Amino acid sequence: MTDRNMKVSFLGAGAIGSMFAALLKHYAPDLDVLVVVRGAHGQAISESGEIRTLGPWGTRSVPIAWSFDPADVAGSDFVFVTVKSQGTAEALQQAGDAIGDAVVVSIQNGINDQAYANHVAPERLVMGMTTTNMAVREPGTVSMQLDGCTLFGPPIGLNSIAAAEKVVELLNRIHVPGLEFLPHSNILGIRYNKLTINALGYASCLSASNFMTEALFHRPWRRVVGRAIVDECKRVYSAVGIQIARIPGRSDLSRLENLMLALELPILDKVVQLGLRGKFERSPIVFSLYQDLERGKPTEVEHINGQVVRLAESAGIHAPVNREIVSMTHELEQQAAATFYARQDVIDRISKLTAS
Repeated sequence: MTDRNMKVSFLGAGAIGSMFAALLKHYAPDLDVLVVVRGAHGQAISESGEIRTLGPWGTRSVPIAWSFDPADVAGSDFVFVTVKSQGTAEALQQAGDAIGDAVVVSIQNGINDQAYANHVAPERLVMGMTTTNMAVREPGTVSMQLDGCTLFGPPIGLNSIAAAEKVVELLNRIHVPGLEFLPHSNILGIRYNKLTINALGYASCLSASNFMTEALFHRPWRRVVGRAIVDECKRVYSAVGIQIARIPGRSDLSRLENLMLALELPILDKVVQLGLRGKFERSPIVFSLYQDLERGKPTEVEHINGQVVRLAESAGIHAPVNREIVSMTHELEQQAAATFYARQDVIDRISKLTAS
């Protein structure tokens, strides 16, 4: 396969899809890059014919081909699926036969391999996980809040990383310091590593709290909520035989646990907070669950904290803390947009579970 006339499509281009599509088009202008868009963000892209990106490069507007029709992925060599996890099956159904023989790449939260089973042959499916944090700042504009690595590997039940290596070769045409693309043989362990971090982050979203400065740096939240989620996730993974894999760079569960331990030491607590508080106040980590609650949209909580609950049930055990996070999220989904709990209310509800 040559790069000439290679077509790369991004199905459901929100923050992650729009950013990676724009970067790929900028650094590899010979590629035919298409974003399949939706909503206000998609409308803004359709009107301007470009994606505005914010990052260490400053501000850059990248002209790009766009469509509202998933069937326009026809003829693609690669189709990146970046819709919310709950929209995977619908997006694949809408694209239908247009996917053809493309390598299909999932860069999504949650463990959703089964959603692809009826649409994509395993050898053409690549599961991805990104530690980067991208956000739609306003319709048509995406920002890189946090750089990091994006890893790719086979779906559950397949051992070959050949297709993943092709994806990495493609994305390595992007040359942005801090962004790295790698294949990994235990991508499932990588994805559960990130899922646990998301489970923590989603809990912080219940009170619209900055994940670092108002959740992890807040001792009562960290001890009652944060520690309980991590411990419960690890207990469930152990019960079902999932081996967590280390993520290169700073966005790794073990590094996050070490940070939580360091914050328990009074002297280190002050040093760490002084060093990090300003950074995360200027560029907070933005979770999709917060943006969905703010806009009154359904969230992905069932694919993150809910996945831990389902795993526990499959092993005949319980995951009450993650179940409560799911329940509280659904309660907020039934309220008016931008309705959140007080942080102490979240602490109190989790405390009742862990104290019993």
